[in-house]
Amino acid sequence: MAEKRGVVKVFDSLSDPAPDVFAARLRGMAPAAALEELQTIHGIGPFSAELILLRGAGEPDHLARNEPRLRRAIALAYGLGGEPSEDELVEISDRWRPYRTWVTLLLRAYLEDETHEIRRGRPAAR
Repeated sequence: MAEKRGVVKVFDSLSDPAPDVFAARLRGMAPAAALEELQTIHGIGPFSAELILLRGAGEPDHLARNEPRLRRAIALAYGLGGEPSEDELVEISDRWRPYRTWVTLLLRAYLEDETHEIRRGRPAAR
């Protein structure tokens, strides 16, 4: 049998067999603790842990600091001369509470609409 790869290893390493149970447990934890637990799973780093927390566990108010395009999106949306520093990122995103997850998602969509950086290199949808 071929060796298991990628996401299959991640799913197999979850401590609860039911994804709903695992998501509920993550929702019941402080975000920092949930991120820490997620990163104990082989193959899950800071960026993937945030995505799981935001989308899989449904955390509505988490600032995805590891989202690689967030700072560019903020700079574009707010007309900044460059990407915001960590302090600027926190100051700006505090205004979005309690919906930082959703504002981050909307900013990413806005960045893509403006730059098409994700679509570049991919065949156009028909």
